[in-house]
Amino acid sequence: MSRTLTLLEAGWESVRATAERGQRTSALKRLKQMLARPDVPAACAAEWHRFAGQLALALARYTTARSHLRAAARLEAAHANTRFLQGLAWEDDPDGCDRRAALCFKKAVALDAANPLYRAYFGRAAARCGKVKLGAREMLAAAQVAPGETSVLRVVVGGLLEAGKADDARRVLVTARFLRPGDIDLAALWERVKFEAARLGQCERAKRAKMGKTSENTRYAQDAQLAREGDRVILPFVRLADDTDPSKAAKGTTGGTVRRDGASFPRPHLARLSARKADR
Repeated sequence: MSRTLTLLEAGWESVRATAERGQRTSALKRLKQMLARPDVPAACAAEWHRFAGQLALALARYTTARSHLRAAARLEAAHANTRFLQGLAWEDDPDGCDRRAALCFKKAVALDAANPLYRAYFGRAAARCGKVKLGAREMLAAAQVAPGETSVLRVVVGGLLEAGKADDARRVLVTARFLRPGDIDLAALWERVKFEAARLGQCERAKRAKMGKTSENTRYAQDAQLAREGDRVILPFVRLADDTDPSKAAKGTTGGTVRRDGASFPRPHLARLSARKADR
């Protein structure tokens, strides 16, 4: 039996068709007009607000996206994808907040723990907030659940590289490439991991060399400070300590002797070298 579409259902289908044709701005404008109607059911309003948030995200209108997604979350508090989209609205915004994004992703994971994409995004956001161990653990768990999903691996590998864990990212990709050897996206990720590993290795070697040079210069500076006094070089002279008074020894009243050597200034010895035939 055929079913006649109501006015709201017809408008909803029109909005979706407009968005599928790539006219997101027109679809979002039409959807706002529909959401302003007082006779919209709560279930439809939650779905429409969520779709409006997705359209606004695609248009980089992050404030508008967060507004629609908050309305959808009030209507359906236990909807995991709404929380996930809220996290994206905070994470993708250049003026957003990684901490709020992490909280939204955490709620999405709590509502749907079996979704590896939610867990991967939560791990990366946690690592960006400074909780590197927690973030790495969540990202590795997401990669273990979905070792062949490119969308998950892209987030996991990128997050691990941001956290400076190139070895973990390499191990994740080794497993993924074994499962999908001809995947082009995985090959691109592999090249990125190799480049980042080489860059981190160079930075580490440069850091060690700089630290070694700094300590060597410090030692030389300390030695020079101890060995020089003004413009004269002080050479230490070791003598046996006895009961002789140095002041009396200097006057010749005792048999003790105090040596007072002058400073020794090194000179170049190039003039002493004899010229050889091979040097002429």
